[in-house]
Amino acid sequence: MLTGDDILDREIARLQHLIENRKISFLGRLSNSKPALFVIAIMVLLFQMRNLPETLANSSLDAAIAVERPVQARSVRLVTIDNEDYATMFHSRSPLDPALLAKILVAVAKGHPRAIVVDIDTSDVSFLNLGAPQIPTVWNTSGEQHPDGKFSVDAPLGGRAMASGSVAALAAVPQDDRGVVRGYRHTYPLETGGSIDSPGFAAARMVEGHAPEEHESLAEEMHFLDYRYRFVPIKARDLVQDADSSTWEKLGLFAGQVVVVGGTYRVARDQFTTPKGLMDGCEIVAQAAAAEIDGTFISSASRWMTGLLMIAFLVSLAMVPLLSVASNLILFHRFAAWGAMIPLVIAVIVAELYSKAALYLAFYQKVAKLKPAEPDTEDVPSPS
Repeated sequence: MLTGDDILDREIARLQHLIENRKISFLGRLSNSKPALFVIAIMVLLFQMRNLPETLANSSLDAAIAVERPVQARSVRLVTIDNEDYATMFHSRSPLDPALLAKILVAVAKGHPRAIVVDIDTSDVSFLNLGAPQIPTVWNTSGEQHPDGKFSVDAPLGGRAMASGSVAALAAVPQDDRGVVRGYRHTYPLETGGSIDSPGFAAARMVEGHAPEEHESLAEEMHFLDYRYRFVPIKARDLVQDADSSTWEKLGLFAGQVVVVGGTYRVARDQFTTPKGLMDGCEIVAQAAAAEIDGTFISSASRWMTGLLMIAFLVSLAMVPLLSVASNLILFHRFAAWGAMIPLVIAVIVAELYSKAALYLAFYQKVAKLKPAEPDTEDVPSPS
C-alpha cells in the first residue's frame, strides 16, 4: 500500500526527470513565450483604454479609507466661519466684511502660527484695504480652466500687491469622472505662462522654507489623499472672543502650525464629494496641507505598471483553482478524487469576492446617504 510519502517521492522524481530531459535555453523559452507576451500586451492596452487601472486603484483606496482610523492633525489647525458666524458677525452679506475678516486673521496671528492659509475669495475690490498681519500667508483664489488645460486666475486682495513672504494659490478641487475629489496637484499651469501653486503645496513650501525637489512633470500629476486627518474646527466667533483675553497671545495655541481659515456657511456652496463623504473646501485644503507637511500624500502610480499588476491579480485569481485541480490530479490520477475539490475551491473564491463587494457596497451606501442640504432660494451664491 502506497503512503503519502511514497506518492510525493514518486511525483518529485517524475517531475525532475521531465525537467532534465527538456532543457531549453533562455532565448528559446522567450521565443516560445511570444504568444503569451503578445496576449499580455493586448490586455494591458485594453485595460488602459477602459481606464480599468484607475478604477481598481480608486476602489482599493476607497476601501482603505473606509476602514482607516482617523488621526488628530498636529501640523495644521482649522478655523471656520460657519452659518452662525456668517449670520451674526457678517450679517449674511457677501463678499465678507474685510474689517471683520482682518479681525479674525489678527486673532490667528496672536497664536503665533508658522503660516496662514486664507481659503476665502478676496478678489473683490472691497479687499484692497484689508489689513493683513505680517505673517506668511497663502491667499487662495479661484480660477477658470481653459480647453488647453491652463488656468486664468483672479488676483487676491482686490488686485493689490501682497506682503513679502505671502503668495497666491489656486484653490482648485480636481474631480474624477464620478465627481469625487481624491487629491490635488502641486501646481497648475497659467494661461499667461508659468504656474501657480495649490494651497497645501504652498503652505508646505512656507514651512520647509524651500520647494521640494521633484521633476517638473510630476508637479502637475495628481497627488492623492487618504483623508486620515481629523480636525476639530475652531469657530471664528470663539476665536475672536478668546483673542481679546490678555493670556491668548501667551498661550501660543497655533505655535509652529499652519492655520487654515475658511468658510463652511451654506451660502458659500463650497462642499465637495470625497471618499469620506461630503467635505467643505477648507477642510480639503487642510487635509492637503497636512499631507504635504507630514509627507503622507499618495503619488500617482505608473499606468502601465498598474495595468500589469491588474493582470497579475487576475492571473493569480485564475491560478488558484487551476493549481488546486492540477495538484490533485498529479497526486490522485483520478477525476473523482480531484474533481471533489472543485466545489471547495469555488466556494473560497466566491466568499472572498463577496466580502470585497460587500465592503465596497457598504462604503458607497454610506456616502450616498450624505446628501447636501437643499439650497435656499432666498440666498444669493457668493464666493467663499
